[in-house]
Amino acid sequence: MAEAEQAEAEGEEVKVEVAKPAGPPGMLRDRYLIRSNQPLPELSTPSAEAFAAEDKRDPGRSLYALICKPELPPRTNVMRALKGVSSPGLQQLVEWGPMNWPPVGHQCMTVVYERPGGRRVMTSMRGEIARIDEYQIHKRVIEPLTSAIKEMKGRGITHRAIRPTNLFYMDASGERLAFGDCVSTPPAFDQPLLFETIESGMCTPIARGSGTFADDLYAMGATIAFLILGRNPMAGLSDEAILSAKIQQGSYNTLIGEERLPLALIELMRGLLCDDGDQRWDAEDLDLWLSGRRMSPLQPRGEKRAARGFPFMGKEYYNGRELSQAMSKNWDQAIPPVVEGKLELWLRRAVEDKEKANVVADVVRAALNGTTDKKGSTDLMMCKILILLDQSAPIRYKGFNAMPDGFGSALAAVVANHGDTRLLTEMILREVPRLWFELRGEYQPDNSLMDANFRELRQYLSQTTMGFGLERCLYEMNDALPCQSSLIGEEYVVEVKELLPALNASASRRTDGKQGPMDRHIAAFLGARMRSDIDRNLAQLNDPNSGVAMMAVLNLYAVLQYRLGPESLPGLASWLGAALAPVIASYHGREKRKEMEKEIPKMVRRGSIVEIYNLLENPEERVKDEHEFTWAQAQYHAAEEEIKHIITETEERAVEADKTGRQTAAVTGIVIAMLTATIVVILAVF
Repeated sequence: MAEAEQAEAEGEEVKVEVAKPAGPPGMLRDRYLIRSNQPLPELSTPSAEAFAAEDKRDPGRSLYALICKPELPPRTNVMRALKGVSSPGLQQLVEWGPMNWPPVGHQCMTVVYERPGGRRVMTSMRGEIARIDEYQIHKRVIEPLTSAIKEMKGRGITHRAIRPTNLFYMDASGERLAFGDCVSTPPAFDQPLLFETIESGMCTPIARGSGTFADDLYAMGATIAFLILGRNPMAGLSDEAILSAKIQQGSYNTLIGEERLPLALIELMRGLLCDDGDQRWDAEDLDLWLSGRRMSPLQPRGEKRAARGFPFMGKEYYNGRELSQAMSKNWDQAIPPVVEGKLELWLRRAVEDKEKANVVADVVRAALNGTTDKKGSTDLMMCKILILLDQSAPIRYKGFNAMPDGFGSALAAVVANHGDTRLLTEMILREVPRLWFELRGEYQPDNSLMDANFRELRQYLSQTTMGFGLERCLYEMNDALPCQSSLIGEEYVVEVKELLPALNASASRRTDGKQGPMDRHIAAFLGARMRSDIDRNLAQLNDPNSGVAMMAVLNLYAVLQYRLGPESLPGLASWLGAALAPVIASYHGREKRKEMEKEIPKMVRRGSIVEIYNLLENPEERVKDEHEFTWAQAQYHAAEEEIKHIITETEERAVEADKTGRQTAAVTGIVIAMLTATIVVILAVF
């Protein structure tokens, strides 16, 4: 393991020794047999293992397959663009798709390629090869590789994996060269820093992004340098040392150095290895060079060197790019000299850039006089300072460096490995990408679009309910990422049409009877991938009324089954049926509820979610139920009032009777008393 880590640090192509796994072969598209017991380590990449493949319709065809790692999002957009393309300089991508892979017991993305008839050009970045003659390099190398890059540019995609260890002889004679795989991992993930531009080389590998045509031309230039020299001119140096050399000396001087090259090749190499992307050669320049036209070699334009160095972490730095790179790697240590005004003073006196010094002073002042969140303010201040020092560098924030279009791959990898996503979410919530777009001083339409996308992501993150949050950002930024829900088991679901069959298949394997067929990942996946606006449905998923929430789930799945099929989903229908009690209870009529409880099992057996939904969400029946319930309520209230009236009337009669009795008794007593008195008086007289 130590040797592998050392080789990787030195930019060597690391091969993993693959043990022959037991088990049956995999089958892709019911046509391509992938033999799990026939690994091909000589065709493997650092992040994808190669195995022998066979076309059942054409057994004599020579093929191999790469099995992608599930934790790394593959480039399915490039797969779609390259499938079946036959072009000089490219291995033909024959087929791709998810496949049940017996050695791991779940589905993996698989890519089937035309198998090279020859060997890999370089098997190790520390190895040596026979130098290609300057008179042969035109026809054997530059023409086919240029044709391949132009083919990809015409399809709106980049290769981002151009290096000698990913270059193959497609024939046994070694006459036909072609680029190897470029789709099994995120763009430039496996690229040694030597083959990346300075800006891309500064990035965390997972976050380098798709890049541009110019990035591929740079990588081709570095690859040609290896073929001309027959070796790695920077063998034994660390990535940090290589990047530092490129910044200080320029890429051409770093890779070619004092080597003597023919004038024509000097012109070519200077054009391809130019560190200024705007000045780097494009396809037209290459065509002119190949046709024999010669131009003056480009002269590198270095950044202005300061009169004295800026001391930082025991070294002195003489230009903004070197200093910003050192500060980005030592974030917390860089804050004090910036806050104390030392950087401003250096820019003003040693660099003699008063305008930039004033901007730095304003940024520091705003941070110190800002909000109560001092740590957050100083972090954003540091981010702005690094952009000002090197406007062509990637987004750099607290040790994480990325191109804007590399955020998605980075987030996917962190989530797949159950890592800490707080730094990435913090960058989005604090609008770090927006600072990068604003402070670079150049307008690009693509940047405006990406800025709008990041603002949308920020809104998703600010909502923590189902269908939003981090999960929604994950799928919005990775249109080829399979759904990560545990409810679909090991199924590989990339498109919406694959979701219901996957849930139907996993229904029989579920162990938690209380868990319905919806979770945060599925909700976010549908929110990002469904073409229609379903935010209203997502809002209902989070309704505190369980009946309303369950109807939202039923509605989503019924729409999907109606639009995309299949017609019968008995497993999923049964899963849904077991969770419909709150919906049935939302009807008031006892007879209606009994009728539904009788009808739903029939629909479950037919596997029709659409029928279940139509039964439960019938507008006419809903209105009728409400009217009957209202009428029943009215009757109940009327009966209640009658009972109250009767009770009240009875009580009033009792009171009246008591009162009358009392009055009658009083009158009777008085009359008796008077009669008695009269009799007594009469008796006394007589």
